[in-house]
Order: sequence, then C-alpha cells, then structure tokens
Amino acid sequence: MKKNYIFFIVNRFLIKTFICVLLFLIILICNKKYDNFKIMLYKKVYNNTFSFSKINHWFESNFGNIFPINTIDEVQIFNETIIYDNKEKYYDGVKLKLRDNYVIPSLSNGIVIFIGEKDDLGKTIIIEDENGLDIWYSNISTININIYDYVSKGDYIGEAINNELILLFQKDGKNEDYNKYI
Repeated sequence: MKKNYIFFIVNRFLIKTFICVLLFLIILICNKKYDNFKIMLYKKVYNNTFSFSKINHWFESNFGNIFPINTIDEVQIFNETIIYDNKEKYYDGVKLKLRDNYVIPSLSNGIVIFIGEKDDLGKTIIIEDENGLDIWYSNISTININIYDYVSKGDYIGEAINNELILLFQKDGKNEDYNKYI
C-alpha cells in the first residue's frame, strides 16, 4: 500500500512538472514564431499589471501544490489586524500612528512583489493579493519576509519606523480609497 502511494505521489509530481514545461515551451514557440502573439504577450505582460497571485491561486486550485509532499507543519503564531491610534491622509494613501514596537500584519493573502526603497516612503513592501489589489506597506524598519514569498492574512511582515505606517492601495495601477480596506 505504501509503495503505491509513493508511486502515485511521484507520478503526480512528474505530470505537474511536464504540464508546466509544456506550457512554457508552447509560449516560447509561439513567441518566436508568431509576431502577433509576441505583440499580444508584450501588451498583456509588460504594459499591464500582471497578477501572479491569481495564476498561483488558479494553478493550486486546479493542479494542487507543485511539490508532491508537504512535510512542513505550519503553525500560525501571529494573526491580527492593524490597530492604530490615529490616521491621516498621506499622498495617495494613509499614515497610521501605531503603538510602540508594533509588528505589522499582512492585511490579506498574497505574494510579495516588491521589497525596497520608494521615494518619500522609505523601505516599502508591496503585496499583491489574490484579487489583484496591490497593498503598499511603507516606512518599515525590520522586514521579516522575502520577495515572492506567499503571505497569509495576519502574517507578520515587519515593524514600523517611529510608530508610523504608511499604507497605499492600488488596483490595475489606479489608487484605491484606503477607507475600504482598513
């Protein structure tokens, strides 16, 4: 029985890998052979906001996790919403006044698409959630995640400088009203 289960897991992994390689090769061949495909791919991927978290969610719901064996037991040790004392409009977002030594949770599930410096915002983390909303967490001192990490709602992502957190919300490259999300 155990031998059949291992064979099933290995076989499933190989099939998933084959499908991924096949899709990748089809895209490469079409990109090389058809100019219209190249133009369409360029417009869809390079000129528009591309939601990698939607692709990840679609792939996992249709094919499951890419790795056949999940040996890591996940234990959630941090889960809360952002608690703030004061909020004020800041550029296209909001600046929140937090408590001392406040750790910042993720507001939703998503993939980290940027970690770095942004003008007038300082260290910034951008997380693209499963609905295509980009959430910018700025004025961060300690960062607890890496680029392309998948984070769940409530996961610890970092700490704010001087107890101030700057949040911006964008969808399809357009700023959203922060009152809908906090």
